[in-house]
Amino acid sequence: MSQLTVQQRRSHQGFTLVELLVTMSVLAVMSAIALPSFQQFMAENRAQGKAVELAAALKTAQTEALRRNREVVFTLTSSVDPSSTLVGNTAGKSWASVTLPLASSSDASTPTVINVGGFTENAADVALKASSASICFLPDGTIKANTATGVTTGNCTVNTSTGANVRVYASKGDKVWQVIVSPMGRVSTCLGKEDGSGTFTCS
Repeated sequence: MSQLTVQQRRSHQGFTLVELLVTMSVLAVMSAIALPSFQQFMAENRAQGKAVELAAALKTAQTEALRRNREVVFTLTSSVDPSSTLVGNTAGKSWASVTLPLASSSDASTPTVINVGGFTENAADVALKASSASICFLPDGTIKANTATGVTTGNCTVNTSTGANVRVYASKGDKVWQVIVSPMGRVSTCLGKEDGSGTFTCS
């Protein structure tokens, strides 16, 4: 039987300890480089999902205004239980839709909560900033300014040109999603960036 060559003996022995340590070190460096990018990707992906969720909630409030033939106020809030205590907050991650009673009603100053929602999962992955704590939908689907919503710090402010908006920021990266409600009531979502002065530009 012929003797094994040095190269053949090494192939039977597998990795040496030094080779294994070098391989593990390379993998550790590659993971350290890739992990932040992956975390940013996941944070931006979740933020996009939150923007879509918020746009859907706004459309639901608009639909309720059309269906009920009443003004419906969509309010962002940080209240733990919006159905019982509703306070408007432009950075709130929960929301509630309320109907305003008819002017001739005896409870004309008391809004009625019809729907509540919010970011119940991965809320820490996003931050919100709205142009107005509340958005008031009229029965024809349009939005209007209103300082008598009956919601504490929940006035509706509308820019006559651009309407109202809510910006959704990812916890990592510089991408921003803006949910826009035009004066005519069109709800849309735009991905873009915000500069140092706070001006938002769609991509």
